[in-house]
Amino acid sequence: MDSEHSADHRPDEPWVMPREYEIGGVRWFSEASREMARALHPLLAQVTRSELAEGPPPQPEGAPLPSEASSLYRPMAVRHEWTVSIEDVAAFNLDQFLADLHALADAMGGQMVRGMLEHISAVTEEYGNTLDASGRDFFDVFADALETIDTTFDEEGRPNLTIVMHPDQMEKLRDKQPTPEQEARINAILDRRREEWLASRRRRDLP
Repeated sequence: MDSEHSADHRPDEPWVMPREYEIGGVRWFSEASREMARALHPLLAQVTRSELAEGPPPQPEGAPLPSEASSLYRPMAVRHEWTVSIEDVAAFNLDQFLADLHALADAMGGQMVRGMLEHISAVTEEYGNTLDASGRDFFDVFADALETIDTTFDEEGRPNLTIVMHPDQMEKLRDKQPTPEQEARINAILDRRREEWLASRRRRDLP
């Protein structure tokens, strides 16, 4: 057999990946990055998620939203640059892939938490649902906040509340405790809110 027709000179067989492999890979990658982001950012993990069958069309970046758009809905841009080395791909470097996936999830989660808090701040400012805490005791401000927000409770009657603050402020409050008067006021507000919540649930069960 002539050398130019030998097996070593035959063209490589085309590599074909079934479509279901691609779909499964994309689904795994999406779910893995999303769940890792929630594990890395506990505040994000507390946010419930709902899937929309149809949402508003995406707006070009920087374009103003339509006048009829609700302020309760805002698109959020999340970006991350992932550079892949061809050597790592050829060597099937799983450790590098998982490290890159971790970086992606961390970046995505951090951006989503910041965007979520910015959105909450914008909406509360728009609706006037803010409190000026300048120079005031934290527990007095906390009690005032409880008077203005809707609160739900778990099956054991505990409020579903999450307080988000800057780490420096958290450090200042680490050993601070409410006075007996402040504690009594906070408990009284929570008791009233709990009764209001239970009453609303009972009315919901009526035919």
